[in-house]
Amino acid sequence: MDENLVVRGLERLGIPFTSLHLNLLHTYLAELDRWNRNYSFVKAGGDDLIVRHLLDSLSGLRIIMSLPLNRSIIDIGSGAGFPGLPLAIFMETGRFTLLERSSKKAAFLRNSVILLSLDNIEVVEKDLKNIDDTFDVATFRALTPINREIKSLKRIIKKGGSIVAYKGKLSVIINELKKINEEVYITVQEVKVPFLEEERHLVVISF
Repeated sequence: MDENLVVRGLERLGIPFTSLHLNLLHTYLAELDRWNRNYSFVKAGGDDLIVRHLLDSLSGLRIIMSLPLNRSIIDIGSGAGFPGLPLAIFMETGRFTLLERSSKKAAFLRNSVILLSLDNIEVVEKDLKNIDDTFDVATFRALTPINREIKSLKRIIKKGGSIVAYKGKLSVIINELKKINEEVYITVQEVKVPFLEEERHLVVISF
């Protein structure tokens, strides 16, 4: 891990950090690199992995922390742990559920949680439709259109809670939001991912 790149990225995002945070991020990315050689969980490595996945995930930290309810967070389709695992490293008082239906990815997530000694994370190997608990916040970075997921997600969000979707181009987002028929409050916030010259937005849908 290029620690200097991570440090500069965190500084640009305005995220306070300690040596412990850096050590946890280093261990996490090193473990992901080891598993990625066999399973190709993410199609990125080196600086690209740090920018497109780690810093991208953390670009939503301050917005999520500003939500009125943010103690219990479920990361839908967590995959290699983005954005849930990096968020959990910095939100020590939050309770995170990393939801992943792939057994190989879930095994990686469990291994990472143990390796990092993170006691605020639970890995759940299930499909979204089989989740019965409710949460303050649901996050996801998947490319699935928001309008397709909103009914499934609304079912597991507490009253006053929010969905936070990591998205790219504003034009695509607007098209997706036009197809939402639920009564919800929506805000779209542009985020600047350090060292990434691409459009990135967070769509916050509150109930």
